[in-house]
This record gives sequence, structure tokens and C-alpha cells, in this order.
Amino acid sequence: MKLSYKSLSLFIGIGYFIIGILIIVYKKFFIELELEYSWILGTLFILYGSFRAYRSAIYIRNNE
Repeated sequence: MKLSYKSLSLFIGIGYFIIGILIIVYKKFFIELELEYSWILGTLFILYGSFRAYRSAIYIRNNE
């Protein structure tokens, strides 16, 4: 597999997913966050990362 935009997008989506988990666990994102805000922001990052990784995985699967 050569490194293309969509394969790079898959890794970036996984990165967003991991950042979302870290925000929930450590309750900070450049500043200290309250518990409910860390859950909201972490969940948004996890959902966006999952969506981005899913879209790029489907694109890679269909075009290879």
C-alpha cells in the first residue's frame, strides 16, 4: 500500500480517536477541563476520529 491522502487520513482518524480517549482520561486539553466538558470534548474527538477512519477505510477498500 503506497501512502496516499486516504491512507494518511486513516492514521489521522486513529489519532483523533486516541486524543479523545486521552482527553477523557486526563481531563485536560491545553487547559484543565471539568469532568462534563472533558467527556463532551473527548466524545466529539472519538466520534470524529471514528467517522474519518471509517470513511477512509471504505475508500481504500473500494479502490484497491
